[in-house]
Amino acid sequence: MRFLVLCATAITVSLFSGSAAQAKRAGGFWGTSEQLSLVTESQITDNKDQPLSLCHLTEKTHIIFAGVWRSSKGYAMATNKCDADSYFPVSAEQLAMGKVLGDFPEDLPEQPSMSRGDLISGFWGLGAIILLLALAGIKWAGRTARTSKRTAEMKGAVPAAIKAMDAMCHAAKADGRLDNSEIALMADIAKQMTGENFDEARIRRMYDLAEEKPTDHQFAGFGSGLTPDQKRLVMQAVLMVIGADGDLDKRETAFVQRLAHGLKISGDDVKALFQSIHAKPA
Repeated sequence: MRFLVLCATAITVSLFSGSAAQAKRAGGFWGTSEQLSLVTESQITDNKDQPLSLCHLTEKTHIIFAGVWRSSKGYAMATNKCDADSYFPVSAEQLAMGKVLGDFPEDLPEQPSMSRGDLISGFWGLGAIILLLALAGIKWAGRTARTSKRTAEMKGAVPAAIKAMDAMCHAAKADGRLDNSEIALMADIAKQMTGENFDEARIRRMYDLAEEKPTDHQFAGFGSGLTPDQKRLVMQAVLMVIGADGDLDKRETAFVQRLAHGLKISGDDVKALFQSIHAKPA
């Protein structure tokens, strides 16, 4: 009987004495890598008499080194307590033989399960992506809700008046303040340009609903559906509000530049509009 056990042990050892598979390593923006984690040590050695340990072989997919997925590839044998660059795959038959011979624990599951560390390392990138998408969705939903409320405040006004007042409120929001003189000026500008009346409470509500940092899409939206002349009216209204003191600071200049890009108005035209507004009478 002892002879049979010794023969079986010799067979088991010989199964892990051939050429080892090289663990796949990650690289680049997107890729996969194989990793080994220790399950249990054993008395089995390779053809160099180095002790082999039973490992859990997993494959991780990454994006910029952040793990987005990890899958189990079964058991493997490797040197240095699984801290190795190569391994010997373990088949179901080899696993069963190892249990019979006492090389592996009898209660070892047929398929290895991933540890908490494997799960965190393998999926934290996916979790981060999901979180970022959720935050972006919440931000988009909030922006959409505020846009709907602003639109409701301007219900009944002509398109040019709606766009001009919306752009002026955003310009004031970018400046970080809205005083009574600005409200009066905005109401007067809207009345002169479009014939629409906007009272103080209405303007304040629109100001509160405006975005502090409008997106490029929103800047383009200030001219959506308008003719080139109406877009110039929108730009003129904004210049009259934020350039009331005859000068533009850094934030105001940045707002005007982005608005000009969204409305497709050239820099020369913007400059001419600003100069015409603040031209001194002869």
